[in-house]
Amino acid sequence: MEPVEKINARADAFWALGLNQNAGPDEIREAWRHTAFHAHPDHTNGDCANFARAKEAYDFLRREGLTVKGKASGHPRRPKLRKRVIELESADIDACRVLLNTALTHDADVDDTQSETHSTSDADHIPEAVGFYGRNLTYFVSTPVQEGANRVALPTSFLASARQMETEVLNFRSKGTGGGEVVVPENITTRKFPGAKSVRIKFEADQQMRDEFWLAG
Repeated sequence: MEPVEKINARADAFWALGLNQNAGPDEIREAWRHTAFHAHPDHTNGDCANFARAKEAYDFLRREGLTVKGKASGHPRRPKLRKRVIELESADIDACRVLLNTALTHDADVDDTQSETHSTSDADHIPEAVGFYGRNLTYFVSTPVQEGANRVALPTSFLASARQMETEVLNFRSKGTGGGEVVVPENITTRKFPGAKSVRIKFEADQQMRDEFWLAG
């Protein structure tokens, strides 16, 4: 790209993000997150034109090194971890459902004295998507937590080199009903989620919550 063309392309990129050409890295990143969230096809009835324009502009400014604070010319930058969210495949969801139908209510990880059950209920949960940030996992569950005993079936081997996805049922108790987040204890994470550094489960999670997760990274 010729120098004049690059100058024009940079000006167009700033304009697409609603910025002047004196904007710093923090302003560029914040403008991208704001524009990407509000222009996302999920929020515009499927219209992706503005989202695509903003993404192209941000990618250009990123390649130019204008989104990194304190960039040192000539020195390689440390790769930045990227957040991503994937939808669970139907086979994984079915495996979770089968496990809930056959698993015992009691689990050695939680002191749960409820009776055994072999059918799912409102207190049984299956995630619809999982978010990745390095070795940190976040499961998104659309159903709300129920007061008392709850069970959630989770595919656990996303970060392992297993040929077949492993699934586990975790039991926990809640004092209330509704949305919220459960942090899996470190000892259970180490034992049941190979390769994971941390595991979180978000309940009553909708599409907006998933979007906010990846736009925040």
